[in-house]
Amino acid sequence: MATLTAWRFSSTEGADDAILKLVRLDQQDQIDVEDAAVLRWPRYAGAPLADMHVTRQGGAFSSIAKKIAHGNIDNSTLDSVKGEMSPGTSALVLLSQNATVATVAKAFEGQSMELIRSDMSVQQEDQVRRVFGNGDAPPQG
Repeated sequence: MATLTAWRFSSTEGADDAILKLVRLDQQDQIDVEDAAVLRWPRYAGAPLADMHVTRQGGAFSSIAKKIAHGNIDNSTLDSVKGEMSPGTSALVLLSQNATVATVAKAFEGQSMELIRSDMSVQQEDQVRRVFGNGDAPPQG
């Protein structure tokens, strides 16, 4: 079963960096990225922008056109994540399978990121927040 998570980054480039890491993990069969959406809120913009979607179809990441045709992340999820953002931040909404927390945490070691939404149980969320070091992080925005 796929897991949906949303991560906030303290810069507009943070989600882009995360996508690159996830592509590498996917290529190494350490995570199965089914769908991902990157949102950015540039400091000069009035609201966050859904700038890019990527999906995995046939082993290749595709453009927004295929995402719209076969998307797994709905607009209500993206809208709720936008509500958790502030100017100068970015977010990644990820639908994935077969990931271990330790493997993903190691790949993202040193990157400032916060879990803001998920469909995991409370216990699973607590574990992820402990591993990523944001269990007591105050909400931004």
